[in-house]
Amino acid sequence: MNLLHRKRRTVSDAELAVRVKALPREIEPPLGLWREIAPRLSGAPPLAAPLTASPRWAFGAGLAPAPFAPPRTRWGMRPALAAALVLCLAGVAWLRLDAPSGWRVARASGPYTLAEGRLATAPTGRVRLRVGRIGEVDVAPASRVRLLSARPDHRLALDRGAIEARIAAPPRLFYVETPAATAVDLGCAYTLSVDSLGGSLIHVALGWVELRRGGATSVVPFNMSAYTRPGVPPGTPFADRASDSLKAALYRFDFLRGGDSALAAVIRSATANDAVTLWHLLSRTSGTARQAVYRRLAVLAPPPAGVSEARVGALDRGALRVWWDALPGSPGTLPWWQRAAVRLAAWLGVF
Repeated sequence: MNLLHRKRRTVSDAELAVRVKALPREIEPPLGLWREIAPRLSGAPPLAAPLTASPRWAFGAGLAPAPFAPPRTRWGMRPALAAALVLCLAGVAWLRLDAPSGWRVARASGPYTLAEGRLATAPTGRVRLRVGRIGEVDVAPASRVRLLSARPDHRLALDRGAIEARIAAPPRLFYVETPAATAVDLGCAYTLSVDSLGGSLIHVALGWVELRRGGATSVVPFNMSAYTRPGVPPGTPFADRASDSLKAALYRFDFLRGGDSALAAVIRSATANDAVTLWHLLSRTSGTARQAVYRRLAVLAPPPAGVSEARVGALDRGALRVWWDALPGSPGTLPWWQRAAVRLAAWLGVF
């Protein structure tokens, strides 16, 4: 009996060893797995922890926070500068028109797989994708990307990991979908990272990006960042030069139900560099909270003529737009030739 039992155990051990060897070496659970389990434990799913307060990315030294300072010129020099810019744009366009449309791998280092529109990089793998004729996307190690479409617009999904995009095209031709929101390119260069719970952090180096989920949007100008979390509107943009106290309070307000205390900390910490942040908070507050945001913003960036507290309090779109165009760091504050220079720099990969 003992001999038969040992024989059966030996066979079972051998079968177990074969099955263990057949198991995949990497097992990645679905992004929504924890959100399904958590309610059974505590009644509410946790939010993903912030990736970092000051973005430092996986692309070498990363994108260090640095203000973009367009060149100052006299009125007499602007026609010549504009003419040179047009010629430069025409030359670059002629060169890039030879590029094939669609997606293709332009460069790779380290292991990666690409099958049926799904790209996965190993922990030591990096891939550069050509985005038709409009730019490039660098895919960081340990990332998962799905190539969704190439016409009429270019669209990909970043399920996990990080990408760095450099796009020069008319607005709304390049989209990146994440589990929390869609990043809509407005002609720029940016880095986008997604964590294991589907939360993301975007940092814009040049140009502007619109984060969109349903009817909620956040416009992130250059030298600013924003968080997103699944199931809630995109986070409020914050400047690279914002204080750590403002960033922490803003995260509490957006994602941790910080309420009035978190908002008060944001208002208290805000400086002129945070005007775009306060402008976004106007539509995310109400009553006395919106009044407090308005009054602090009016001190840091006085409203243009015709923009009153009553109109802003009622979220008058015309008043909000006029004030937005006058804010430091918003797209409306740059003349057309500087906006074109930003897009040209993004197209050429100049940082």
